[in-house]
Formats: sequence, C-alpha cells, structure tokens
Amino acid sequence: MSDEAQVLFEEWPASGGRKVGVARLNRPRQLNAITLTMCELLRDRLREWAADEDVVAVLLEGVGEKGFSAGGDVAEVVRQVRAGGPRRFVYGDSFFDVEYQLDRMIHEYPKPFIAWIHGVCMGGGLGLVAGAATRIVTEQVRLAMPEIHIGLFPDVGGGFFLNRVPGHAGVVMALTGLMINEADALYAGLADAFVARELRDDLMTQLCALAWTGRPADDQAAVTRLVAGFHRRCKPGLPLSNLQAYSDALRFIGSQPDAVGVRDALLIAADEDPWFEAPAKSLAQGSPTGAKVSFEYLRRCRRMSLAEVLALDLVLARQFQRHHDFLEGVRALLIDKDRKPRWSPASFDEVDEALVGAHFTV
Repeated sequence: MSDEAQVLFEEWPASGGRKVGVARLNRPRQLNAITLTMCELLRDRLREWAADEDVVAVLLEGVGEKGFSAGGDVAEVVRQVRAGGPRRFVYGDSFFDVEYQLDRMIHEYPKPFIAWIHGVCMGGGLGLVAGAATRIVTEQVRLAMPEIHIGLFPDVGGGFFLNRVPGHAGVVMALTGLMINEADALYAGLADAFVARELRDDLMTQLCALAWTGRPADDQAAVTRLVAGFHRRCKPGLPLSNLQAYSDALRFIGSQPDAVGVRDALLIAADEDPWFEAPAKSLAQGSPTGAKVSFEYLRRCRRMSLAEVLALDLVLARQFQRHHDFLEGVRALLIDKDRKPRWSPASFDEVDEALVGAHFTV
C-alpha cells in the first residue's frame, strides 16, 4: 500500500458551489492504527482545506466495518527503539510530535469538523475525534483510553478531555482502559449525537445540501441542527449508560488521592458488583509506573489549557519511550502477543516519586 493510500481524501460537491472535505483513515486490516505518515497527510490536507474558501466543512471517518481507529501504531514506535542505534528514537519522537499537532489542529479547526465514529475508537483514535466540533457515534461503538495495558499514559490530550468527564469517571477510564458505549460517550461529553449506521448516507446527503454560507459560526449551527434531528430519531435505540448508572461509585473511586487508592477502591467495588471486575483487573495487572504517572498527569492537567496539556504529552511520550514499561507493554500486547508483560518495577509499592517525576523531565 502506498503512503497516499493510508488516508483517502475526497471533496464532495455541496450547495452553492461549495465543497465538503472528506478524509478516511484507510488501514482497515490494522483497525486504522495511525502512523506518522497518516498524521502528516492529515495535517497537511487539513491545512489546505482550512485555507480553501470553497471548502466549508470537513468530515473524518474510518474505512472498514470494525472501527474508526484502534489508536496509534505504537508497535512501529517500539520496533524502531528496539532496533537500536543512534536514530532509534527519531521515529517515535516525530510520530508523537506530529500526532499532537494534528490533535490540536482538530480542536481548533476554523470550520465545522464532523467525526463519524463507529466500532472501535481508542487511544490515538479517540484523540483525533475528541476535539471535533460535531462527534457522531453509531451503535455498538467501543471507546477507551487503554494505555494502561501497554505501560503508557492517556496521551493525545487525555489530560484535557478526561478531566472533563463528569464525576471523576475520566480518572477511572485513564487508569483502567475502561471501555464505554455510545450512551456513555454522550454522558461523558465525548460525543454529541447518536446516529444509526444505516442512516449515514442519508445524513451525508443532507449535510452537503445544507445552505452553506462560508461563515463558520452559521454553518456550524446548521450542522448542529441537522445532526440533532437525526439524533432525536435514533435516541430510542441507545443502550444503558454504565457511566451514568454507576456514577456514584465511579465518583468515589475516581476521587481517591492517588493511584493506589483508585486500585484498592476498584477491588472493593468488584467484590460488590461484577461490572467493576474488568476495570479492577486491568489496573491491578497494568503497569504500576504507567498508573502512577497517569494519575499524576491528570492531576497536573486539571487547570491546563489544551496547548499546555499537549505540550506536556510530548514531554511524557518522549520519556516513556526511554523507560522500560512502554517498550515491554507493547512487546507483550502487540508484538510478541504473549500478554505477559514483565513490569519494572513490578509492584505499586516499588514505584517511587523519583521515577514518576523523571517522566515529567524535559
């Protein structure tokens, strides 16, 4: 597959001689895992569309039945590091830098930016859609920030959007990789509307037929009204929101003073309700270093701007590449796939403040 084919670009004719720019992540066999090339292609094309007065809006979606994107292609980052040599960190440092540039660009995009989210949307995939002006989820989506499994932290601006999830549930999502559904995404403020997949083509046809003005605020209002109408039609099909149903327990768990407190509160909750068993197990078996750094990261980000959070993300991402657990976690889950990571330190008690602090060092 050529580099160009990793993202497909189209410009759909819209009313008044305008155009809607469409970008499709196109690595379906890899669940659209995001590469450096994809980030560069998207960044450059989004810049062009932002400057093109004929393009009035942008739509981002993923090719394939299984999902929007399973996240960043961190396996390639780790392969480069493990290959050794003086350039072993070049790919990873560049990847995270461009990825975060792209995430910020989407948050700040000057025209209506619509994300169509289906199936799996995790990690770097969630980073791409979190900042979209209009985020549409379909039935049976699975959203998560699962970095705890690979010894990383919830990057791509996670410190910004997870801290805004109601009732400290974002802390639990960050430390456990908790998978949420479409109703949860709406409750968490990570999606704006629910539309059944079978209505996608109808929605896109009506989107292009809107009375586009070229004035971003007016055009965004028109997009919002259109999508809200589809949401009203589809809303009866929403499942139960577990985040809402368990909001009191999640608030208590997420308000613990440190990562160990979150772990222990989850274990107690799991004894009382089986719904908590999976997240409790994920945190207990995840990287102790990743958990403690992630908790501190969220704490530091609470009053930060998006730009400040993404700048901190880059510091942390560079450091994680240069520490043991990220390399080991990716090896165990994505490269060798033995699912038996050997964390170092192996326990929460052994992770001291100096190690946590080292990850925040420029």
